[in-house]
Amino acid sequence: MPDAQTHTELRSLIDQGVELLHALEKLLDAERRALETRDLDAITQSTESKAALLEQVDANFRARHQWLTTQGVEPSAEGWQLFLQQQPDSIAEQLGSRWQTLAEQLEQVQKKSLINQQLVLRCQENTNRLLSILQGKNQRSQLYSRSGQSDSFSTQSHIGKA
Repeated sequence: MPDAQTHTELRSLIDQGVELLHALEKLLDAERRALETRDLDAITQSTESKAALLEQVDANFRARHQWLTTQGVEPSAEGWQLFLQQQPDSIAEQLGSRWQTLAEQLEQVQKKSLINQQLVLRCQENTNRLLSILQGKNQRSQLYSRSGQSDSFSTQSHIGKA
């Protein structure tokens, strides 16, 4: 069973993880504003900051993983629950509460990251559609073959020829 110093190390790692994820959440909010306003400089800055922060998040994850495996705890939800059950109630409550906060923060970050990903995909689709129009391609040009299969074909519009 880990001693008090070891529990302090784990609490510190969990708290650091929460802080890093909170910072990442704020950065994702800024990135979303930049994506919505199509501010390329802000998007670039956000991407660079996010990459650096994700390296720190990864290092924290690896440190927690290492701590758990060093203590003989399987790094899984079941292993964590078993570990908590083996701890004195006060320590189990502290660690469990901190871990729950970490899990909730991670969930928030994942949701915001998904929203930003959807914004990026929508912007890419719009850009591709505009590029097709400028190139004179009509995206709605579809015919059906004799077998009933849908088949696309390109047409040139007058804008594309200009």
